[in-house]
Amino acid sequence: MKKFLACILAASLMLLGTQAYAQLVVGAGYLHTIENTKATEGKAVGKPDHMNGFYLGASYNIRFSDYFGVAPGFYVNMLFQSMNNAEGGNFGGILLSGSVSYNYTEVALNLPVNLTLNMPISDNVDFFAFAGPTFQYGVMARSTFNTAASVGVIHYSKGDSYNHYGKDGDGKPFNILLGGGVGVEIGDLQFLVGYDHTLMNVSKIDGYKVGRHQIKAGINFAF
Repeated sequence: MKKFLACILAASLMLLGTQAYAQLVVGAGYLHTIENTKATEGKAVGKPDHMNGFYLGASYNIRFSDYFGVAPGFYVNMLFQSMNNAEGGNFGGILLSGSVSYNYTEVALNLPVNLTLNMPISDNVDFFAFAGPTFQYGVMARSTFNTAASVGVIHYSKGDSYNHYGKDGDGKPFNILLGGGVGVEIGDLQFLVGYDHTLMNVSKIDGYKVGRHQIKAGINFAF
């Protein structure tokens, strides 16, 4: 994986020095994530978790021609969720006993490497599409309890927090997603929608698989 990332970075740096069509693109937007937990045999565990948030960052759009290019980037995701469940909750396969109320916060770093396709519609308007992998690393994933709760054999009091990436946590911070999207560029502004799907199991709990679907909509400014 390290060699693969190094090759992408090296190729991008070489292109930065040779391409006349390279441009910096900064952007931000809305995120909606759907997280599904399944047992190893494929049976769903509990209901899907829905989280909302936002992303911000920048990419470097390197065009090989007026139509094709590649866009490596760096973005930060933030997701939030408030859970009030009278029947307990589900942390990647760990069932919380009794009623539970908690607030969830997640911060992740993203390195997308998208191939791009541009189709001019008029002198000032382009339609574009993009697709590729995103390498994601979770910096923080934490739930703060508003009520007492038991996660496995560990009991938490009101105000305590659960670190999903900690030694006793349920989540893996590294993930690879594959996705794409479409958009329209009007002058220096880009409006886009996209979708990403996880390629990895982000649960550390034996016997369970956790996957994610991510929908995004945002606005970019191209320099």
